[in-house]
Amino acid sequence: MLPHINALNGDIAEDAVISGDPERVRQLSSLLEGSKEISSKKGYVIYTGRFDHHFVTLASHGIGGPSISTLFKELKELGVKRIVRFGTTGALINQMEIGDAVVATGASYSPGGTIYELSSGLVLSPSPDLGLTYNLYKKLKDKKISTYLGQVFSKNAFYTLEDVLEVYKKYNIVSLEMECATLLTLSQIENIRSACVLMVSDSVVKKTKMYTADELKEFAMNIGKAILETLAES
Repeated sequence: MLPHINALNGDIAEDAVISGDPERVRQLSSLLEGSKEISSKKGYVIYTGRFDHHFVTLASHGIGGPSISTLFKELKELGVKRIVRFGTTGALINQMEIGDAVVATGASYSPGGTIYELSSGLVLSPSPDLGLTYNLYKKLKDKKISTYLGQVFSKNAFYTLEDVLEVYKKYNIVSLEMECATLLTLSQIENIRSACVLMVSDSVVKKTKMYTADELKEFAMNIGKAILETLAES
C-alpha cells in the first residue's frame, strides 16, 4: 500500500480522470460499468470501472498544488499513463456562462511554491499533451457543449483576487483555477500525457456565487461523459 492511496497494482487503470471535489468523482462513477470504490483514504476518493469497455479510474485530488502532486505521484507508481483533470474554474470572460467548458492550452502561475520544488527551480512551460487536448476539444464541440480554448492561471491561494484581476485579464488569461500548472509540470517531468478540461463554476468578472457540485451536476455529467468517450476512443 502507498502512503495516501489504499490501492494495489491492477486496481488503477492506465487512464485517469481526476477532480478536486470528491462529490464530482462520485457523480461520474455512475457512468462506469462495474464501478468499484478503491480508496477514500485521506480524502483521495478513487473509483475504477469500465466506460464502453475501456478501463478507467476516477480520483479526487483535493485543493492546490501539494495535494494534486501527491495523488499524481502515487497514481504514476500504480501505472497511470494518461490523466485528464476535470475541475472547476472561475471565468474571466464576460461571455462565459455557468457550466461552460474550458480546455486549457497552458497554465500560467506565480513563481515559487510546489512547482519550484518539483522543477529544481527551473521555469518550465506547463503545457498539455496536444493530441489529447485536441481530441477533448473536438469531442466537446461535436457534442454541442459550449467550450472555450485558452490559457488558464493556477493560483497558489484561493482568497487572493481583486488586486490582480486586471493583470490576469491583461495577459489574456481566460479563467482561474489552482491545480493545472502543477499537473502539467509534473506530467512534463514524468512523461505522462495530461490535459485539463475545466467547468465554469462562477464568474469572477460578473461576481457570481460559486455553484456547488450538486448545482453543477447536469453540466458535469455531460462534460464528464465527453471526457470518458474521448479516452475510450483514443
